[in-house]
This record gives sequence, structure tokens and C-alpha cells, in this order.
Amino acid sequence: MKYSGDTVSKPVVGREAELLSEAIKTGGYVANEQAWVTIRRITEQIKKEKSNTQK
Repeated sequence: MKYSGDTVSKPVVGREAELLSEAIKTGGYVANEQAWVTIRRITEQIKKEKSNTQK
């Protein structure tokens, strides 16, 4: 499948292919470490803002 724009397609093999296959079967998802770092940062900000407004 080809996409217009600036995307790069790479074959998915090995452990990554197993994780992706399992995520598809269970309705889950796969995220890389950088995504988790971003998610943690955002949730920490939200918690901090909530605690500041409750004071």
C-alpha cells in the first residue's frame, strides 16, 4: 500500500510482528518507548494542574 506524503513504510518482522498481530487480534495497540514518555509527561501535567486547582 502506498501513501501520499512523507511516510516511510518498513516491513514488520520478528517480535514486532508478533506484538502487532496480537494487538490486532485483541483490539489493543502497540506504542514505542517515545510514545510512552509523551503519555507519561502529559498525564503528569494533568495531575499537577488538577492538584493546583484543588488547593
